[in-house]
Amino acid sequence: MAPDGHSRLLTPHHKFEIVQEFVTASKGAKSMSDLRDLIDVSSKELGFDYYAIVHHIRFGHPSRDKIRLSNYPLEWLAVLREKESFHDPVLKAAERASSGFLWSRVEDVLPLTQSQRDHMKLAVRFGLAEGFTVPNHVPGETFGSCHFAVRQQSALPGECVPAAQALGCFAFEAARRTLREKQELSENYVVPAPLTDRQRDCVLFAARGKSDSVIAQLLDIRPSTVNEHIEAAKRRYSVATRTQLIVRALFGSEISFSEVID
Repeated sequence: MAPDGHSRLLTPHHKFEIVQEFVTASKGAKSMSDLRDLIDVSSKELGFDYYAIVHHIRFGHPSRDKIRLSNYPLEWLAVLREKESFHDPVLKAAERASSGFLWSRVEDVLPLTQSQRDHMKLAVRFGLAEGFTVPNHVPGETFGSCHFAVRQQSALPGECVPAAQALGCFAFEAARRTLREKQELSENYVVPAPLTDRQRDCVLFAARGKSDSVIAQLLDIRPSTVNEHIEAAKRRYSVATRTQLIVRALFGSEISFSEVID
């Protein structure tokens, strides 16, 4: 550990280990408080000072079936609660984005009004200088997102952004599972049926970063058939993206980290 509490010069393997250790530990989390501590440790190991995992609802209007985990400065949270018509540009951008983005590049996703630029400058004054946001869109649910940020005097650990993308996806899913296990989510939730053998094969190769054409060659099937298996697996888990599918499959033990590495 470096003196400022952040790990430095992490190897790609070590970054992956941080995410894997979080996933393993999060399965044993008994409460949102336990999960909050795990996310705090993992995000700091990747070099971030702050995190927030939220469903997009107004501050000051909490709901038992919505996620709101954060270690943001209390002063900044107080500012957010005071803004009754609060429209955070980062949250708005997350609702449009399909992948993670840096706060400094938010205008690549969402044209900002002057009031939104002023809002982001105000965040810097309260200690949130730069950040990285991971959108989490689950069909039929409120928009959600995961955010990692650094203080003004800290440099955002750009080399850890890919690991933060993965951690954001896993942390959001862990929070959903924790709420569900506490019966704080809809009782209409249906446990998805197991993947078929061929669906599992396709998901595993996709998790290894293989394209549909490469997976087709490996399994001796057509690329269109690979896509059909992936889409069927996404429907089983009620997810919109392949990243969400892989996250669910890992959490559900349909595939394992050791298989993905191999």
